[in-house]
Amino acid sequence: MPELLKKSYRDELVTWIGRTCRFRLLYKISRDGCSAQTFHQKCDSQGPTVTILYNTNNTIFGGYFSESWNSNGSYIVDESAFLFRLQYNGVSNPLHFPIKRSNVDYTYNKGYDYRESYAGYGAGNCGPFYGNGNIESFSGVIKGSRNYFPLNGSVSGLGNTYNLNGQNCNSITNNNLQVTDLEVYKVENGAAVLTILDKPWRDHAEWSEKKMTELKDALVAYKPAEEADVRAANILLLGQIGAGKSTFFNSVNSIFRGRITSKACSGSFEHSVTTMYRQYKIKTSSGNFLNFRLCDTRGFEEEFSMDMQEMSFILDGNIPDRYQFNPMVPVSSDTPGIMKNTDLDHKIHCVAFVIDASTADVMPDKVYKQMKDLQINMNQRGLPQIVLLTKPDK
Repeated sequence: MPELLKKSYRDELVTWIGRTCRFRLLYKISRDGCSAQTFHQKCDSQGPTVTILYNTNNTIFGGYFSESWNSNGSYIVDESAFLFRLQYNGVSNPLHFPIKRSNVDYTYNKGYDYRESYAGYGAGNCGPFYGNGNIESFSGVIKGSRNYFPLNGSVSGLGNTYNLNGQNCNSITNNNLQVTDLEVYKVENGAAVLTILDKPWRDHAEWSEKKMTELKDALVAYKPAEEADVRAANILLLGQIGAGKSTFFNSVNSIFRGRITSKACSGSFEHSVTTMYRQYKIKTSSGNFLNFRLCDTRGFEEEFSMDMQEMSFILDGNIPDRYQFNPMVPVSSDTPGIMKNTDLDHKIHCVAFVIDASTADVMPDKVYKQMKDLQINMNQRGLPQIVLLTKPDK
C-alpha cells in the first residue's frame, strides 16, 4: 500500500526537525494491522520517528520523537519531541507544538516534575503514546470498521506537556480518533532531495534499502576476470536522442557519490546533446573507482546515420576519450588522435541499447534500421548486448 505522507508535509516536518533527513515507513495499520504488539515489533529501538494519524474528518496530526520507542512501561524523556498538525478538515494548515521546557537540570533533580520527562510513554500493550496521556492512540488490537479504524485511545490535555500556542485538542485533532490510517516513519540521516517518492510508480517487494545496499556492494566488489587482463569493463551506451543515455550515467554516478551530480551533459533537444565520445569512470563516496566504465557517444537521429566505420573504431577502442565528433567528416585511420594497435583493455566489452519505453512503439524506421545494422556488426564480433529501458513509469 502506498505511503500517504505528501512531499509538502515531509518538507514541513524536515524544517521542524531541524536537519536534513528522509523518511522510511516502518508501520502502517491499513497494511500491518492495528496491533500494539505489531507496532512495537516494527518500531521499537529504531531511533527518531514520526507518527501520523489521518482521521475521518480529513485532519492529519501526530508527533515526533528523537528518542526510540520502547516497551519498558515507563515514560520517555525527550527534550526535542513535538506534536504537529498538518491538515485540518481537509485544509492544509501545518502547525508545530514543541514540548514545554523546564528550567530544572534533570541530571541532578530527578524527582522534579519537568515536562521533558513526559514526552511519551512506552508500553507493550499501547500504540503510539505522546505526553502524559495527551495523545494515546490505541491499546491492544483494533479491528477496522468499514473504511476506518475506531481507535480506543484518547486525546486530552495536550497543553499539559506541549506548548499549543493558542490551539486546543479540538482545533488540532477534531477530538476524533476514528482514523483511516496511522503511519510511523523512521527519520534517517540523508539529504531531503533523496527522499523516497511520495507514491512509487510501481510497488515491488524487493525494492528496499537493504536490496539497494546489496546491489551497490556487489558493483563495488566487481572485478573483470583475471585472465582477461583488463583494468575495467567498458560498457557502451547506444540509443536514440532523448532516450536518456547521459541521464542514466548521471543517476548511477549520483548514487555512488551520495549526492546529485550532472557530470554528463543531458537534456531534450532537437539534436544529440552528446557531441563527443566519453569514457566515464564512477567514483564512490570513499574515493575509489568502480571496475567498469560507462561509455557514451552520439545519439541516433533520423537526419544523421551512424557511420559504420566510425562505430567500428569505437568498438575496437581506437577512439580516445573526449574525441569531438564531426557528422560531416567521418572518422578514418588517418584522423588525428586516433589510437592504433589497441589491446583488449581499450575495446568495448558490452553494449547496452538504451530504449525510451514511452516511445519505443513510434521509433523512426531509420533509427531502428541503424540499430539492427549495428547489432549484426556486434554479433560478428561476439559482443554481448542488452536492452536498457528508460522512462518505464511513463
